[in-house]
Amino acid sequence: MLPLQTNRLFHAAFLFVAQLAVPSAVYAGADLGGDTADYFRMIWGLLVVLGIILVLYGIVRKRFSLLSPSAGGNIKILEVKALMGKKALCLVDVKGQEFLLGISGESISHIATLSPQARTSFAATLQATEVPGQS
Repeated sequence: MLPLQTNRLFHAAFLFVAQLAVPSAVYAGADLGGDTADYFRMIWGLLVVLGIILVLYGIVRKRFSLLSPSAGGNIKILEVKALMGKKALCLVDVKGQEFLLGISGESISHIATLSPQARTSFAATLQATEVPGQS
């Protein structure tokens, strides 16, 4: 059970947030005074504008990502694995050849050149690794 003072603080915070979430049209009929009604109308408008900005940011970030593969490009980023801080490993495909790169805040270094693996189905891989003599 919460102490009485913490419980009151929680209820006060809940009521304040609930008032911000309700549009000012609800308060139009109430006699709240000119300044209070204007205050709630302004806060509601700011929240709507902030919501629109966040939605647009999400759409732009998803649509125009730097890591999205370009159509018909010769360079493709296959995978990025973040390590710690500003360090990461990046698997890049350039004209059918795969490279493993180390990326830090100051530099990009070549770690290894990998041979591209043949992409086969699970059934073909299972048949290729089947142990002879077992049924």
